[in-house]
Amino acid sequence: MRSVLVLALVGLGACDADPPAQDAGARDGGSSDGGASDGGASDGGASDGGAGDGGSSDAGADAGVEELCPPGSGALTLELSGVTLERVPGLPLDDGFVSGFAIVEGPVWARGALYFSHFGGGPTPASRILRLDPSGVVSVAAGDAGVNGLALGPDGRLYGGRHMDGSVSVFDWDDLAAAPSPVVARYEGARFNSPNDLVLHSNGTLYFSDPGWQAPSPAPQAAERAYRVPPGGAPEPIAGTPSRPNGIALSLDERALFVTGTNGMRRYVLDASGAIVEGPLDVAAVSGGLDGLGRDCAGNLYVTGGERVRVLGPDLTLLGELAAPGATNVAFGGDDRRTLYVTALGAGAGLLRARLNVPGLPD
Repeated sequence: MRSVLVLALVGLGACDADPPAQDAGARDGGSSDGGASDGGASDGGASDGGAGDGGSSDAGADAGVEELCPPGSGALTLELSGVTLERVPGLPLDDGFVSGFAIVEGPVWARGALYFSHFGGGPTPASRILRLDPSGVVSVAAGDAGVNGLALGPDGRLYGGRHMDGSVSVFDWDDLAAAPSPVVARYEGARFNSPNDLVLHSNGTLYFSDPGWQAPSPAPQAAERAYRVPPGGAPEPIAGTPSRPNGIALSLDERALFVTGTNGMRRYVLDASGAIVEGPLDVAAVSGGLDGLGRDCAGNLYVTGGERVRVLGPDLTLLGELAAPGATNVAFGGDDRRTLYVTALGAGAGLLRARLNVPGLPD
């Protein structure tokens, strides 16, 4: 989930055919008031240094994300004519967990189901992880999950950006309700604000955004930044990101990093290790407040924001857009990864989905 100008994202995977999938990342802009606070200001368990092994396994590092795409998918031409996003019924769950402003975020397709986060507005709101599979929607980690964006590591582990404690942590697939293990939680002695969206390189390098949408008050970090954390290294701020950095994604060949914010999207050129060697470079095809990002195997980039999903081609020009009220993030799922899932906030909080002719990445 990589290319300087080739944004092809991956998506293969044998998953159940049509379970609605959810968003990821988090524009969460708009999440101003309301929402429970639940001790999110505590320091995370990890120190400044340390993505540790970053979840990178030898298998993940050797495989590379491009191999996740079915053979020949890079030559497919995306067809958006006649495609309309339809609401997945029954979401969000009407069980009183969130009152007032509702946010659905951080979609990830894994193990035949869509996983996503659900929380309210305000500082460090209570947050849970929901799962959508053929049997319906269930809560798999309630209340204390404190999570926004979700992502798969190169070893298949589930990572989450947590506004509860300011960490990026790893969840246990066998017990998602258990306390996750922090990977990185502090910068210059203070916890992060509210880690929002994240993506991992095949070598374990972690990239994540840290705006203040769900941060405690006063904000622990004076600046809202995005960070790069090399395996075993300390977090490094990424210079020149859009304001209130939000969505973050790699190109299929892992040679470009994209970051969105309240004033557009920027691109960074990476070397083979995932280090930034050029940028920021403005992406002119999109502007204004933007949220989460998704990618397909034909090299197209999906950008949420402004009540729609805009699709950019491999050359970063606009191919088309889909109406998506409150869109926050996207992921591809289904047994052939050709179902596009869009998460949404506000009055339309929940999930949207549409079938496409091109497969995409699971987060």
